[in-house]
Amino acid sequence: TTTTTTTTTTTRAMTRKTVVVRASSIYEVTVSDTKAKFLEKYPYPIPSVWSTIVSELLVQAHFTKYNRKYEYNALSSLGFVSVFDQLFEGFPDEAQKAKIFEAFLSALGEDAAKTRADAEKLGAFAASTEGVDGLKANPLFATMATQAAADKLLYTKYIAIGMFRMLELAKATDPKALESLAGAGGVDLKKVNSDLAMYKGLLSKLAAAKELQAEFLEREKRKTAERLAKKAEKAASE
Repeated sequence: TTTTTTTTTTTRAMTRKTVVVRASSIYEVTVSDTKAKFLEKYPYPIPSVWSTIVSELLVQAHFTKYNRKYEYNALSSLGFVSVFDQLFEGFPDEAQKAKIFEAFLSALGEDAAKTRADAEKLGAFAASTEGVDGLKANPLFATMATQAAADKLLYTKYIAIGMFRMLELAKATDPKALESLAGAGGVDLKKVNSDLAMYKGLLSKLAAAKELQAEFLEREKRKTAERLAKKAEKAASE
């Protein structure tokens, strides 16, 4: 009896220890770790218009990735790729933009090629579908609804943006289309609308920042040209 009691106690202690380890494991990767991984993959300066946004999105993505409910979702991939491509529109170097995309997802332990491919596949499906009913037929939404009902779906703004992008591609312009698609995926429409409004605001701010940067660069270009002209004029008169 003593031996059995001791064994049971030891087993329980080991079980408790295992549970603690599993519960704390998601916190073993810190925000600093994720940022360091990004910088390891892309150790180059990023123009200020984009660098702040990249840093903010990386921090947000870190907390999503290491949330207990996190599970890879193709709809989120479409949302993320849409956000990235729109935010980096006008970036001066396409090759570097691709490297930033790769470094961002690699820092989170995600496959950049798979993310891009899944986004394109889902986008192609949406473009080939007529109306919201065709979109709702995608098994992805039934899976999401099941997860949501079991409180296992981790909702993020990328889900909202992914749905919006699918509706755009399907040319589903009915005002009720978003509500219908959100309902099919078990997602709260208020959250979706709120995240879409914030996203549109972010795009507006970025556009304004890009315009200011362009004006600044143009002024600097003129100043440099004026300095060089004066220098040449002075040299010619000597």
